[in-house]
Amino acid sequence: MRTKSAFGFDRRKSALAAFAILYSVTCAFAALAQVSAPGFPNPAPVLATGADSAAPNATTADSSGVRLEIRFFDKRIYFPESEIPIKVTIANGGDSTYRFRLADDKLYSLTFDVRTPTNRRLDSSDSYKLALGDSRPVLYRELAIKPGEEYSFVERLERYVHIDGPGSYTVRSSFYPALVGSDTPPAVLSNVLLLSVRPSPGLPPALDMISQETGEALKAEALPPDEVVKRTIMARQKGLWNQFFLYLDLQALLTRNEDQRIIYERQSDEGRRRMLARFKDELESNVVDKDISVQPYYFEILETKYSPYKGTVRVLEKFQDRQLRLVKEYTYQLERRDGVWYIVGYTVLNKGAE
Repeated sequence: MRTKSAFGFDRRKSALAAFAILYSVTCAFAALAQVSAPGFPNPAPVLATGADSAAPNATTADSSGVRLEIRFFDKRIYFPESEIPIKVTIANGGDSTYRFRLADDKLYSLTFDVRTPTNRRLDSSDSYKLALGDSRPVLYRELAIKPGEEYSFVERLERYVHIDGPGSYTVRSSFYPALVGSDTPPAVLSNVLLLSVRPSPGLPPALDMISQETGEALKAEALPPDEVVKRTIMARQKGLWNQFFLYLDLQALLTRNEDQRIIYERQSDEGRRRMLARFKDELESNVVDKDISVQPYYFEILETKYSPYKGTVRVLEKFQDRQLRLVKEYTYQLERRDGVWYIVGYTVLNKGAE
């Protein structure tokens, strides 16, 4: 007759319990390793199945099955100054209707995290900083997508992040269902895209970057707005075109004209570079925008106003026109990018003649 050993039963039970604990710990570490992507903090959402065609990793979904997917809208060769359109898709893979807020300006609903292979995160663009620092009310819509439905839109990556040079980058996005700045509900994390940026073929020739006075290399400096305008006007007075163009945003000046803006936006990157080069030549030849390229014999800065990223400078300028001395008041509009102020527009008020 066999007898049960209480000791043997307890020993078997202890062994099973220890195995269960070890198995649980192993699964936990495996899950952590799966969720953590190189270069990014551990996200709150969990990974779901379904890889993006542009990257081998899976997309990320929140607990309700909602996924955020990003891909290049028109894959092509990119340069540091290129527009980089990204197609963003919010897909409902859950069982219930997904409701969220979507800002009219997607800057308030979306963020992008762009990093180098060394895990250095690129800075936000000046336009992004300016938008988020604005105190204007955010306009948004309440949207709902049913199970199996999705909502897509296209955003330009350079609006969010300053691409500071050629190289390889990883791109990831976060969507905030209750607008940026709100943690409830938590943001939905996207898949990762691999972005390759080539050196710009449209860099100015070396001769254009040399000072005609000193022979030294020209470089835009972090000067106050009134000093930028002063140097630009003085360069025009002396006929120093390289220095005159140093603080002019040619793209902004060109696209002030609505017809030119439409033509410019329809061009390829190479077509846009050709348009800017032609516009620069026409400015120097005094064919277009004569008000900014004409040479004054006298000027006086009247007033300077600026915030962290935008400014205006009022200047009284006098011009010799045959026997007349024309007096005009210019208001230059400037924007600050990467610490440097650039002239992006201007208005002219005729004050008569002397």
